[in-house]
Amino acid sequence: MNTKILTVACLAFSLAVPALAAVPNGVPIATPEGAQYVHDAVKVARTMLQSEDVYDRILAAGALAETGDKPALELLQKYVGASDLVLKRSAIDTLLSGTHPSTIELLMRSAANDTMALNLMVESLAANPRDDLEDLLIGALDSTKATMRKNALQALSNTDTPRVTAAVHKVIDNPAEIPTVRGYGYYALAATGHGGDVMKGILELAKSGETSDEREVAAVALGRINTKESQKALTELSKADDGRVKIAAIASSAGLRNDDALAQFVKTVAYGKPLEATIMAGAVRRLPPEIARDVTKTLISCCHLKTDIATRLLESWGWVASDPAFVYTWGLQNTDMEVRLQTLWLVGHRKDNAWLAKIAPYLNDENPALRTMAAWAIIHTAGDGYVGGVET
Repeated sequence: MNTKILTVACLAFSLAVPALAAVPNGVPIATPEGAQYVHDAVKVARTMLQSEDVYDRILAAGALAETGDKPALELLQKYVGASDLVLKRSAIDTLLSGTHPSTIELLMRSAANDTMALNLMVESLAANPRDDLEDLLIGALDSTKATMRKNALQALSNTDTPRVTAAVHKVIDNPAEIPTVRGYGYYALAATGHGGDVMKGILELAKSGETSDEREVAAVALGRINTKESQKALTELSKADDGRVKIAAIASSAGLRNDDALAQFVKTVAYGKPLEATIMAGAVRRLPPEIARDVTKTLISCCHLKTDIATRLLESWGWVASDPAFVYTWGLQNTDMEVRLQTLWLVGHRKDNAWLAKIAPYLNDENPALRTMAAWAIIHTAGDGYVGGVET
């Protein structure tokens, strides 16, 4: 994963989980010290807005957009409209990480006028959900593209409202719907506490699914339903020859507190093939918080994790409802620059005011990517209290 541009590999395995509510603590922006961090971060972001590196410019613009900065928003709008899909995705992902009303307005306007922008937004939301774009995602369920419907259902697994439940039922009740998309509908309902309504369909998909995609999503959905039937089905799926199905089933069983599956989970992340280890590290977000904590402590104490695995593990902690202090400490002390970069992202994503003082020194780091990410993290965490002019 390229943490620098805040993109996330959209693996079907890493299905959406309920978003973690960020609870600010520690140094509030109202204090002179907290305010100074933000002003220093704004200075860095404005400098990096002129960087030769386009991705540093996009990230800096994302930081400044949290303050409603018009030039920053204009730059992001430019790249959202770019023909280069990598730049387009980077700008969209950056906007999706924001909370300022102007960023949401820009996203909605882009989605209405640019089909590709809409596709990329829904794809990103499938991996990193947020619960304030319900209308956009429900609208995407009417798409003629199966991939769009699949991603929208994955993103809606974070939102439990009567309107969403009805929209998902409309999809799975459609006799013309393809099995894979129907499976994502099952998952969306299971993830929001309606597993009993679709248990029969999930079990049938797990047993008789004709493709890896069908059996994989069934394996993930079964992880949301803790019954003897679901555990038995997961045991069978964990024996599959298909690696994707097997890994998904092991992760779901681990989430249901199966000791053998937990041991396999840790072993795969620590010693498995690189791709399998990275995918499994991304599944930490699907574990119950206390298990995610224990698994992570084991992994960072026992093993030297390769860059892709370590950054995916840190990414997962954006959605783990447990104290991340030990993860921050490990990540910021890591000798791997990409790991430190992802840790700064994690602090900002979780809006953890208590760690502002510890990430502020990165505003002066010799590495421009770390400086820019630190600025983004600080402004994203505490920028609501920003008053312009002091740093100029």
